[in-house]
Amino acid sequence: MQFVLLTSILYGISLLVLHYSFDIFTLKSVGFQVLTFTILFGIGFPFIMERMASKMITKVNDPEMDENENILFEEGVSLFRGALAVGGKLFLTDKRLVFNSHKYNFQNGETSILLRDITEISKRKTMGIVDNGLRVRTKNDSKYDLVVNNRDKWFEQLEKKN
Repeated sequence: MQFVLLTSILYGISLLVLHYSFDIFTLKSVGFQVLTFTILFGIGFPFIMERMASKMITKVNDPEMDENENILFEEGVSLFRGALAVGGKLFLTDKRLVFNSHKYNFQNGETSILLRDITEISKRKTMGIVDNGLRVRTKNDSKYDLVVNNRDKWFEQLEKKN
């Protein structure tokens, strides 16, 4: 939340400075604004997010597990809760599929699905475009949409356990 507020404030201040420093309709000011925003948000923002992503993932707690339960596979993912994609970490244990959100989300908490309750695993496109989604359906007809980096590996691991 602090990062979002800080980014918004910096973005607003930079727009204010640019608009009052130049006449907004001159070719020189448009070129300067394009160059500035390309550098700030086209290069700078992804660079900062790449550095922050590793810190956010390390702030995710491991799931509480039984004595004889083991983590088989884990990765930073997003889980759709309604229309909002919540970032965190997905854990595949020998008994469950567990998602723990990182602390920078509005919706926090753990989502746990017993492997024996999973009825269907399917590959899907995120936003209908990107081939990085998985859908998990359970016996009670709940569906969980995930965005993962290694979709084929997750699919293979879950198919083996199901």
